[in-house]
Amino acid sequence: MIVCGINIGHLSSLTLMKNGEIIYYNEETKISRKKLISGIPFNCIDQIKNYKLDYIYATSYDWDKVELTNLKHYLDFKNILKKDQEVYCFFKPHHLSHLYKAYVDSKFKKARVFVIDGRGSKWGPGFEVCSIYDIEGSKINCIYKEIYTLTKSTKKYSFDEAGVNKNTLINITDQIGLGAFYALISEKFNFKDCEGKFMGLQSYGKVNKDLLNDLNKNLTLDKIKKLPVNVDAAKTYQVYFENRYQKLVKKFKSSNMVFTGGTALNVVNNYKLKKLFPKTKMYFEPLCGDEGNCIGTVYNHYLNNNQKIKPIENIFLGEQIKIDKSLLKDEYLKYNIVSKDIINILNKGEVVGLIQGKAEAGPRALGNRSLLLDPTIKNAKEKMNSIKKRESFRPFACSILEKKFSTFFNVEEKEESPFMMIAPLAKEKTKNIAPSIVHVDGTCRVQTINSKNNFQLNELLKNFKIPILMNTSFNLAGFPIVETFENVLHTLRNSELRYVYFSDEKKLLIKND
Repeated sequence: MIVCGINIGHLSSLTLMKNGEIIYYNEETKISRKKLISGIPFNCIDQIKNYKLDYIYATSYDWDKVELTNLKHYLDFKNILKKDQEVYCFFKPHHLSHLYKAYVDSKFKKARVFVIDGRGSKWGPGFEVCSIYDIEGSKINCIYKEIYTLTKSTKKYSFDEAGVNKNTLINITDQIGLGAFYALISEKFNFKDCEGKFMGLQSYGKVNKDLLNDLNKNLTLDKIKKLPVNVDAAKTYQVYFENRYQKLVKKFKSSNMVFTGGTALNVVNNYKLKKLFPKTKMYFEPLCGDEGNCIGTVYNHYLNNNQKIKPIENIFLGEQIKIDKSLLKDEYLKYNIVSKDIINILNKGEVVGLIQGKAEAGPRALGNRSLLLDPTIKNAKEKMNSIKKRESFRPFACSILEKKFSTFFNVEEKEESPFMMIAPLAKEKTKNIAPSIVHVDGTCRVQTINSKNNFQLNELLKNFKIPILMNTSFNLAGFPIVETFENVLHTLRNSELRYVYFSDEKKLLIKND
């Protein structure tokens, strides 16, 4: 039996699951090469044309009969339905899709799941912006739901939603939700749909206490429009976000906590949460944006039918890349390349693209579609930026041997960060040895590596002069992560990048000087 999940709208995506295991996943943005594209994932549907589907679930923000009709017609046109069936609509509420994805892959038997994003489904007089659930298997209890509305009302609403009951605390408010606040503030700084850029910029500022006190009063949409735009204000907005987020977690803390929705990409806040609750087990969902919701709809099907699911061990779920020699022009290949050869190139201060296995799902490069560089060399940040063509104020992430994590960063011994979901403080030795990966606020977004989660990258780190490499996504500014060999060539030909290592084939692609 093959179950299909489709996320329509923001970060559209599609997945197939067979016997409780994902057999296909992709995101429309990576295939179309249009960053943050919305709508129906037509290109993803084209990729699954050889499958026959038993069940199809679609998820999005709201019920849209036009989109559903278009989706159904396209599925019929591709002839991938086993029988004439409806496209099951898992539209309401949007937050349930986030919930199921994060809960299953957390591997917690029981968990409290915080879903906090820009906005979810229409709910009564407004839109859900925060939902907190207790979940165990298919049993759900919604303990808190925040509804943003421009028109406050005392009217009583009855809602048909899994987990909502008479004990659910419903907060209907005109105060901007946490996710929407961060998105709107980022947009004020000309970083529309690029909240990560704002997160990098805010580190350069200092807190404006008067502004922070003003923010702590009721924060409406009209008030946000009048807020100042400068680097100290940016820092203040980040601190306001952290304080409000942490206050919510303190109020609803539990022994096993899971965080999802777009706000869980705020790696600075995630690290502070771990420090604030050191004895609490936490899981930060790596596909916390809407790209993971197609998986959540399928997990919902399996849970509600008491069927086993194989949780995702890593997020290498995308397509593979094979070398096509017929496309080469001013490039050539070297054969029988091993880790030692790549280390020699890295030691010369060169950037190396690493391509292997299936592509990472979501926004992070975790060693399968990465650009790597020695973080100890002078001007390493500038060298990588000359290839990426990014803003100079943005920080770079790193990969580190898991067993050396606490040696170089202020984390607990044996702590892990396999999905780059926290930005811990670097120790002084790290600042001295590898300053290029340490941001102005002393933090770094870190991926921990072992032989199980990424064997090839583990080999490089194990034999490199230090167990750390700068690691950033294989793409140029404004483009999604490379998806095909043509995308690799485009990046190579339009940047200063010279080397790309295809480790599965043990081949090194080199651009002629």
